[in-house]
Amino acid sequence: MSATNDADGFDPAFLSPSLRKRFYEPIILLDVLGSIYRNNVVDAPDLESDWGKPQQQQYFVFLNKLAQICDSQKGDLGKTCSAIVILDSGTLEYRLASNRRDEHELNTARDYLKGILNDLRNVSDSEINQAKAKRAIFSRILQKVLAFNRPRLEHYLRKLLSKLQFCIDYAADDEAEEGGQVSQALEQLRPRIEAALTSLPSRGDEFARHVEPLLRTINKSYGSPLDGYMKRRPQDADSPWNDVRHALGRLLSYFIAIRVIIVARSNWPRLFEDFEVTTIPSTEPLDDPPDVRRTAKGILQRMSNKSNLELYMSHAKTLEDQSINKLISKRVRPDRFQPIVHAETNLLASVLRSQAMPDRDGPLRFFNQAEFGMYIGASKPSCKLCKLYFDAHPSGVKCRDTHGNLYPNWRAPDLDGARFEKDRNQILERMVKDMRNQVDSALHSHSYPGRRNDSRDTPTNPLSDTVMEVHFFSEIDDVASRMGNLSVASVRAGSGTSSVSGLLRAQAQGLDSASTTGQADDDHNGSRETTPQPVTPKRGVAVDNVDGDSDEEEEDDDDDDDDDDDDDPDNEKGGALL
Repeated sequence: MSATNDADGFDPAFLSPSLRKRFYEPIILLDVLGSIYRNNVVDAPDLESDWGKPQQQQYFVFLNKLAQICDSQKGDLGKTCSAIVILDSGTLEYRLASNRRDEHELNTARDYLKGILNDLRNVSDSEINQAKAKRAIFSRILQKVLAFNRPRLEHYLRKLLSKLQFCIDYAADDEAEEGGQVSQALEQLRPRIEAALTSLPSRGDEFARHVEPLLRTINKSYGSPLDGYMKRRPQDADSPWNDVRHALGRLLSYFIAIRVIIVARSNWPRLFEDFEVTTIPSTEPLDDPPDVRRTAKGILQRMSNKSNLELYMSHAKTLEDQSINKLISKRVRPDRFQPIVHAETNLLASVLRSQAMPDRDGPLRFFNQAEFGMYIGASKPSCKLCKLYFDAHPSGVKCRDTHGNLYPNWRAPDLDGARFEKDRNQILERMVKDMRNQVDSALHSHSYPGRRNDSRDTPTNPLSDTVMEVHFFSEIDDVASRMGNLSVASVRAGSGTSSVSGLLRAQAQGLDSASTTGQADDDHNGSRETTPQPVTPKRGVAVDNVDGDSDEEEEDDDDDDDDDDDDDPDNEKGGALL
């Protein structure tokens, strides 16, 4: 198979055929079980989490948002899904990876990101702390981000427009007072969506100029009652409300991203001083798929032992009555099963190779590693297999929390020679054990957790872990940056609530009315909205910052393809890269 490497002299280690089979068989079976049990899918856990120290949490969100604004396309097997890390060797290095970008596309993404970072480097400290100047900076960066992300935004706009009328009519027919408010709020969006879509044949900057007012309109409407109203609508997969809520959240997440990036300029000026932006090559799809078994019975036999063999064979018989073997054969067709290394795992391997280089001039650390640890940001929550890989990896590097979705078109990073082979095999063996346990759980419960979208539908505040309801763009984030030692727990407990909330309200009341145009944010996947109304900070700490999450791209379902069944003896010569 072909592979792309980011270091001269890279000698990839091969994976034995037997391990490849044992690795992919439970993955393929679990993926098929997800299809069979799709009507019984349980809700995935909320992706919000309290990362601990507010400053650390804000930094993780910052990395995620940088990755998000580089993830410009939806679909195509997650082609532009991106990951980023900031390394420190004296000079800071922003190292960017994407799932399947070619060299030209990576260079374009690199230059775009470098331009945004340079814009913030060229802003003085006094400007970044002055409301009027900050609004201009916000708009300038937002325009660049919208132009670059035009393909993805077009998808959200078309999806939103296609479902909007249903929701407008539904809310208008609702006898409750909030129904009329929601209908009116949604109706206000239509002309701006149509204007943005009409501008698509024009240049990217013209498109961005039409989208920005739409985002500001969404932002003004965001909050109560629209978001609560949408959440109370039917939550089945085919509900137009799901699509509208998701699209609104994704669109509004770009406001959040810019807010978080500007706050980072205030919090960590060094990130914008002496830096370089680099990329690593995306990997090529695996063109030598493993020879896996093509029946549920065969796969379960390999997983079973004497104590559970009879039970597993009973499950196999039931599943085969549901045509599971046809689904397995479809998944493992060579034209569908072409695993790639996902961006975050590819980036982890690249960093570890760089750190291991014998001719390095001094250590290569993660930015502020002593306080923030080792973290790789991503444009979306990690998939199930990436999360399992990071959790099992001895390096201790962390990645973004998982959305729980399984993508069989996944493979482990290429390794440089046999010296890392033992660690790699131990990681994969642990993943095999985890996946087999999940197969067992799915068989017993007849359900499998997953999400329709691999990004969130709820914008959040990274400081308070609650939905953001701040509708102004002001010095509030400066207050946030001075709250570095304030724990989320203490704010929620109430010990600091009144004083912090009062400080935020005092800051808000001093703003001119124009400051509402700079506005709040949403999370990677959030989609919320509401009728315009003044909003006061909620639950103590409601800051124009946001919490990090996924962009929504789906990495499109991994289709597994592979060939056949049975076990092969280990054969390094005949092995292939995983």
